[in-house]
Amino acid sequence: MAVLALAALVVAGCAATSSSTITAASAPPKWEGPVFVSAEALPPGIKHTVVGTVQVDARAGYAGAATLYPALAAEARKIGANAVFSAAGGRRMTALSWAAPYVGGTAVRVEDPKKLEGLAGSMH
Repeated sequence: MAVLALAALVVAGCAATSSSTITAASAPPKWEGPVFVSAEALPPGIKHTVVGTVQVDARAGYAGAATLYPALAAEARKIGANAVFSAAGGRRMTALSWAAPYVGGTAVRVEDPKKLEGLAGSMH
């Protein structure tokens, strides 16, 4: 029984936790497509709606903040965003790691996703 409990703890320790805060007056419907993630700020001239903020924390098992971008995109997708800008993160101590990565950013719904082509970032 103790071995089973320890195994469950180890598996849970590798998981990432996510959270989001919706700041838009009314959140857009859930986004089904790919989500663009960039460490850069949203360039001026791109029509968008700020949906809120998203964050992902890893307990352990991730190489760095950028490895959490797929999870960050998944969290943004849940609240209706198709892009995350100003993605930034680092490492902090958790119960299972001395330096677990985390990342967060501003979730936005860009009116014309084609405007994201050529910007610094990646699709997830």
